[in-house]
Amino acid sequence: MKITEFMGNKVCTLMMESEGHKVKIEFMYSEMHPEILDYSFRINGNPSLQTRNVVNDLAEKKMQDLFYQLTQNVL
Repeated sequence: MKITEFMGNKVCTLMMESEGHKVKIEFMYSEMHPEILDYSFRINGNPSLQTRNVVNDLAEKKMQDLFYQLTQNVL
């Protein structure tokens, strides 16, 4: 996991593997008003639509969990 700063906001980038595919999760959040401002999931390979939906759901859950930990100073 890597955290950088862009235009006064934090950007968190991490990799995970799900359903046999590597997924890059990147999201921008504000510390002043704790909310996710923007995010993207990039899936390596060409998974089926069903697999892509499963991977997206897991990536979104991972992003939300990590965002909560970052804003609650757990990490």
